[in-house]
Amino acid sequence: MIKLVAFDWNGTLLSDAQTVTDACNHFIKALGGNPITLEIYRQKFTVPVIDFYESVGLDRQKVLKNSLKNSAIFHKYYELKVSNLRSRTGAREVLSWLSQNRIQAVIISNHVVDRINEQLNRLYLLQYISKTIANNQLDEALKGKNKGDKLKAFIKSQNLKPQEVLVVGDSSEEIEIAKEIGSISIAITHGHYSTSRLKAAKPDYLINSLREIIKIVERINN
Repeated sequence: MIKLVAFDWNGTLLSDAQTVTDACNHFIKALGGNPITLEIYRQKFTVPVIDFYESVGLDRQKVLKNSLKNSAIFHKYYELKVSNLRSRTGAREVLSWLSQNRIQAVIISNHVVDRINEQLNRLYLLQYISKTIANNQLDEALKGKNKGDKLKAFIKSQNLKPQEVLVVGDSSEEIEIAKEIGSISIAITHGHYSTSRLKAAKPDYLINSLREIIKIVERINN
């Protein structure tokens, strides 16, 4: 019985893969690197983000030396664009359905809590989210990843069993988190990872539309 669905934010509920690529290129060029395409971004992006920047030619120590300042370069550009972005097709429909069926929905993200909530509010989705589990500082995702530990703590606080949780994301990170904690993973294509990378990570379900989540939950719960 599924009682909680944990959604990644960027690329999963928010359609921002191209905008993030553009913001990365803004940062890469600021540090003297060469811009990349969306295809290359989807092939190489990973968390910690420093590993990604190093993979596209930036000096690791140069990026980390002023991590807050460097992260701000990316975020300042991104925040100028994000208010024009839409949620992914089916996001409101799925979140509303979960709410109607008394299944809790949370966000797990490497982004920053208040900035996610600002966009959830703009997109009229905040009412469906019981908690945003994310970072508090801009440079946390640059240096490491911890959303798996945060989700694990939240599941424990809700007295839920791992098998009562679906983890939905567009990268291998969410698949790995689900496997680590014993939950069910759903990977969605056309986000921040290429389809081939998602398949290689072996999620329990690979979907092309958020609407497919409804049928998956119905199948599990019935």
